[in-house]
Amino acid sequence: MNTLIILAHGSRRQESNEEIEVLTRKVKAYSSDDYDRIEHAYLELAEPSLLQCIEKVISEGVSDITVFPYFLNSGNHVIRDIPTIIKTAAAKYPECRFDVSTFIGNHKDMPKLILDLAKLK
Repeated sequence: MNTLIILAHGSRRQESNEEIEVLTRKVKAYSSDDYDRIEHAYLELAEPSLLQCIEKVISEGVSDITVFPYFLNSGNHVIRDIPTIIKTAAAKYPECRFDVSTFIGNHKDMPKLILDLAKLK
C-alpha cells in the first residue's frame, strides 16, 4: 500500500489547520489510483505530527510513503527538519520506502499561478 502525506506547517489558528484537512479531502477526490491513501500532517503546532501520521499508516499496512511539503520556500523546515524526520522514520521502519517530493513553491508553474490568482481581486 502507498500513501501520500500532505505536510503543512501547522497553526495555532484551528481554521487554518482545517483548511489543510479540506485540501486533503479535495486531493483525495481528485486523485486517480496513484495512492491508496492520502493523509495530512503538520510539522508543529497541530496534530497529527508527521511522525504520528507515519506511525499510524505503517501500523495499518502502508509500506510506501510519499511526503508532499506544502511549503512555499526552501526554509529550514524543508531543508533540515523534514529530511531529519524522514531519516528517523526510515531507521525505525527499514521495511518501508520513503520519498519526499519537491515543495509546492518550487513548482515550475508557480509564476503563472501567482499571476492567475492576482487577477481574482
